[in-house]
Amino acid sequence: MLKFKDKRLVKFGEHVRQLREKLGMTHGDIVNRSTLTKSDVASIEEGGKNFGFTTLLELAKGLGVSTGELLNIDL
Repeated sequence: MLKFKDKRLVKFGEHVRQLREKLGMTHGDIVNRSTLTKSDVASIEEGGKNFGFTTLLELAKGLGVSTGELLNIDL
């Protein structure tokens, strides 16, 4: 866990949460559609997890969106 939260990770996490809520999904829905855990998803949404490329792919898969849509944010 990071000792401080990088504002880019926080903004990305907010984007993920908003996208998930817009899609009417729960953390459990993402978990069921990917290899991520609930704590992974929660940590990403809180901006506290600096994650790798494969986690990004799993997050997109879990949300049922393209990686392009997932990364479509202004940092």
